Amino acid sequence: MSGADRRITASAEIEGSRVTVRIALLGPLEVVHDGRPSVPSAPKQRTLLALLLLNANHEVSVAQCARELGDGASKNCSVSTVHTHILQLRKALGPAAGRLRTTGAGPDAGYLFSTEPGELDLDRFDELVAVARIRRADGKLGDAAEAITEALDLWRTEALVDVKTGPGAQRTLVGLRSKRMEAVVLCADLALRLGRHRQVLGKLTALVHRHPAEERLTACLMTALYRSGRQADALAVYHRFLAVAETGSRALSELQTAILLADPVLEGPAVAPAGLAADLITAG
Repeated sequence: MSGADRRITASAEIEGSRVTVRIALLGPLEVVHDGRPSVPSAPKQRTLLALLLLNANHEVSVAQCARELGDGASKNCSVSTVHTHILQLRKALGPAAGRLRTTGAGPDAGYLFSTEPGELDLDRFDELVAVARIRRADGKLGDAAEAITEALDLWRTEALVDVKTGPGAQRTLVGLRSKRMEAVVLCADLALRLGRHRQVLGKLTALVHRHPAEERLTACLMTALYRSGRQADALAVYHRFLAVAETGSRALSELQTAILLADPVLEGPAVAPAGLAADLITAG
């Protein structure tokens, strides 16, 4: 199964028949029910669905929905408008509409979109990152690399790239971008531990170019350059970091000193394990 196919495939028993549900947020918004796309085309409904899916299996109040659908400046939309958009969203979802439930009543009313384990790509991403961390802690670096690579493969592009998100979803997306960066750093660390410094130099260079103040990626790139016999380039990366970072970095300063002294602690594995994919870092 390809990385794209793995991003979300799960089965559930619904009305006596077995159906497949796939929900993807880590890229364009997708809801596929038994092979049939069930995503609305209307912008407001997509905004609302994005909020509900980012909070899957948790209640989202009518007030939260009203803020999400507001004009983004001075006012929220009305409660009746929220109800109208929910009604239209249910119609657009077709057979997947049963997942969208109303909770409470009156001023305490809200909505909840239920998902099953394995259906949502974001949940799968979190699971794979957790597995990678456990495998790394256990010394199973090859298994950890496989898990983190699969996790990063779930990101087709930026999350919800085709949705005009409201303030609630935007706050969540900031956290998702941070999670993605943590996974990229973990992937880079595993590449170095496995002796793949030459193979990932290009990817690391591009990542640091996009995130010049990211201390951990800068450290990985400096280490990879040093291990590739490019001491001067490694030091140049450090000075570029100092030029853009708001504060200095003790860790990078110590790494710079170790590079200048050719400290043996910087040496990595002599030979990378056979069979490991050369292109570990797949996103960022």
